[in-house]
Amino acid sequence: MTNTNNEYVLIAGSISKNTEKLYIDRAHSFVRALTKSILDANVGLVVYLAGEPVNENGDLLTFDWTIVKEAVDLMENYTPAHQLKIVTSRSAMREKMSEENRMLIRKLQVARFADVSYLDDDLITGGNIGSEQVDAATAMIALGGGKGVSDRASKMRKANRPILPFDLELGGICDDGKGALGLHVRFYAEPLSMFPCTGEAVKNQLDTLSLQEPYYGLERLSEIAVELLKAEWAAQQLLHTPSVLILTALPVELAAAKKVFGIADDEPPQLTSNGIHFWSTSIQRSDGPVTGIVASFASAGNVNASVITTMLLSEFKPQKVLMMGIAAGLREKMVLGEVIISDRVIYYESAAALEGGKFAPRPEILRLHMPTKQNLNTYLATTSLSARLGERAQAIGLEIPVNSQAGDVAAGIIVSSATIASGELLIRDPALLERFRSLHDKACVAEMEAYGVFDACEKQGVPALIVRGISDFGDSTKDDAFHSIASVAAAIITADYLQHGWIRA
Repeated sequence: MTNTNNEYVLIAGSISKNTEKLYIDRAHSFVRALTKSILDANVGLVVYLAGEPVNENGDLLTFDWTIVKEAVDLMENYTPAHQLKIVTSRSAMREKMSEENRMLIRKLQVARFADVSYLDDDLITGGNIGSEQVDAATAMIALGGGKGVSDRASKMRKANRPILPFDLELGGICDDGKGALGLHVRFYAEPLSMFPCTGEAVKNQLDTLSLQEPYYGLERLSEIAVELLKAEWAAQQLLHTPSVLILTALPVELAAAKKVFGIADDEPPQLTSNGIHFWSTSIQRSDGPVTGIVASFASAGNVNASVITTMLLSEFKPQKVLMMGIAAGLREKMVLGEVIISDRVIYYESAAALEGGKFAPRPEILRLHMPTKQNLNTYLATTSLSARLGERAQAIGLEIPVNSQAGDVAAGIIVSSATIASGELLIRDPALLERFRSLHDKACVAEMEAYGVFDACEKQGVPALIVRGISDFGDSTKDDAFHSIASVAAAIITADYLQHGWIRA
């Protein structure tokens, strides 16, 4: 299923003052049908609102207010989801809109059905308006118009976003170019410039999608238009299936991942079909970029980790999963700020209930796939690793304190492999952490999500690694600064491993 939560359509175009009323009415009827089909598909619309230009008969020569009025009539049928992005300016609202139209905008805002962006009054030009619309849109439908439509289409093509022009002979309000008709001709010659993935298939249907001599009714034609856009979006999503899924649990871990992977702190998340927040990133390598998705469970625990990991695997189908964050380490074996990468995960909660209230531990153990183990061993054996990690830490501005009241501190960014004990307990008892070694003598790290992630990945055959920075020793002695320090250190290792450790299949 195509995820359309973040898709927005710009219906661009206008009508000449000399256009026959038959075509004017057909155009507006089609735009109303398009509006409904787009909203029905959980897709949004981008409009620019100012005045209402009309011809001498009072016929509206642009489409934006047609869209808005139809959306107002329909919005009770949809869950409020900010499905309209309105571009305007304070001066346009004050000087060019009627009170009735201003109230329509307010009604959409109050209903949380629209977001409004205000352009600076001193910067109101056709080019700036077009740029603002194109920045918000992920597809464009063109009807009539002239240079303005052509300019927006050019910007959309540069962004590899689909453009669907219709052949209705409307002219343009400024009579300054071919607009949609020119784009319609271009589609036959350069289909992949209009629909980068599915252009050839759309070209073969273009003759049947005539609005000048319609074969289909307008409602059905609008539905087909939306279906074509959804097919293109789906193809683009498939094309951009991420190489790696980078997972976090806690806010401090997500903040560290965003910092290291170059995601702006205020960059809004994208949403999966299940409403899970994610951000896209890219890691440059000598053999080509690694595309990644950063996501968070938003809470701790193996059950939650397993469920959300499964959802994300189903939606994105990554080649690899890395979970990064913080963990408790055994004081005698670990130091604060040290980073470990899992060689196996032990689920310590599994047990048999015996007579007399006794429990017999029956831990479940998950191990790395052989290729993943080989990659990890080779990565850790690289002589340049230490110097490279030091450079990364310096570049990101990570400074590890020399000492801490909580215990011994790592002398810089250091990384090794270790066995992780994973369960549902937030460890505050060092004796309990020590007892995990009875399950496996290499178990010296404890946390709450690794088994859930490993298990979900194991069931779908996706290789996984857990990267943990040591933030405490599972006792009452704490240094809160190491929550952030250990998170950033783990993120640095994650990024470095993806760039230098992971060998593509």
